Amino acid sequence: MITRKQLGFSRDYLVILAGFTILVVQNGVGFYAFGLFFKPMQIEFNWSREVTSMGFTMLYLVQAASSIFIGRLADRYGPKRIITLGALMTGLGQFYLSRITSLPEYYLGFAVLGLGLVSMGNIPITKAIIDSFHDKRGFALGLASSGMGIGGLVLAPVIGNFLIPNLGWRTAYQFLAVMILLVVIPLAQLLKTPHRNVEQDLSSERVERKEYDEIQKRPIEDWTLKAALQTSTFWFIVIAFFIFNISQGGMIQHLANHLTDIGFEVTTATFVISLIGLGSAIGKFIFGFMSDRLEAKYCTTISFLLGFSAALVLISINSTSPLTTLWIYGITMGLCIGGWAPLTSVLIGDNFGTKNYGAISGLLFLFFYTASAIGPTFYGYVFDTTNSYYLGFVTSLIFYLVAIVFILASKRPKLKRTLSS
Repeated sequence: MITRKQLGFSRDYLVILAGFTILVVQNGVGFYAFGLFFKPMQIEFNWSREVTSMGFTMLYLVQAASSIFIGRLADRYGPKRIITLGALMTGLGQFYLSRITSLPEYYLGFAVLGLGLVSMGNIPITKAIIDSFHDKRGFALGLASSGMGIGGLVLAPVIGNFLIPNLGWRTAYQFLAVMILLVVIPLAQLLKTPHRNVEQDLSSERVERKEYDEIQKRPIEDWTLKAALQTSTFWFIVIAFFIFNISQGGMIQHLANHLTDIGFEVTTATFVISLIGLGSAIGKFIFGFMSDRLEAKYCTTISFLLGFSAALVLISINSTSPLTTLWIYGITMGLCIGGWAPLTSVLIGDNFGTKNYGAISGLLFLFFYTASAIGPTFYGYVFDTTNSYYLGFVTSLIFYLVAIVFILASKRPKLKRTLSS
């Protein structure tokens, strides 16, 4: 006979599976796809790289502006409804982009796509995970968020090596729109999770002694967004991830352009992007696992150091570089970006609790997504003015080091009250 505890276990891990798969699609058609559509669209419309990069800027500015709102909606209505609506908007945005004929339409398409992607992305997915897991939360977040990297590993080759070359970029967008609707909407229906609170868990006979001890160490989940804003901890986390995302976002979105500029084939550039996706998937799992055992800010430091190392490798790559160098860059960069999704979630959850997780993480992602908008445009400007990405790479190196300083300076804020033993 199946017990209630077994049913709870099955339900919780079904949430991980659904979240993982949704993030495969969400990142594959969003973050990793943009750089592959970049040159075909730029060539057809004869736009500069800075102007074309502004599409990505629009995508992430909209995500930034709407992230707090989406976080509050996820707190109030649950992830299922938000992700379903997001899938519909993402599909609409992809189809609209397939029909554009002008620059204003290009920007409008990415604005719609940005609102859809944030609604079916990290904020509602991690909300579902946070609500479902108290013990081994980092491990669960790592498993689910590894889907982001798999999106690059699996979908980047499909988009870059098959859909765009064989069907053209317009039909490729239409194909992705249909895929989103058919895959994401059914999976979103699996994310109806009960909202738990720590005090109920403590009084439940299903809570084991080990879990009880872990929960006792956690803060009562009564931090409000206003209270979090009054701590230096929140702002140090924001600054660290803001400059980190400028560094990695610009570098990755212009990676295909850079590699083809210096003599590599498109298939090679796509392969490196796939390696980044693979490394990201591994990194999310590793950093999620590590954050259950090592304080999250030290895990984050390791992630940023990997990004610094990857940037050094990329600066050294030229047309005669062996394939192993590209492997080293791709995997190292992937491991670096694999850290942000589970680690931002753990940093917010452990420092500020989970009751208002959506709102607090939503504000963090306002800055995170703004950085995502700035990075590619900055890299495009650097290239258009210097005919090289070198200054962008050097800036990224400096930013990684500054981000490390801020994340190490963050301390767990003093709570008003804690669980009594």
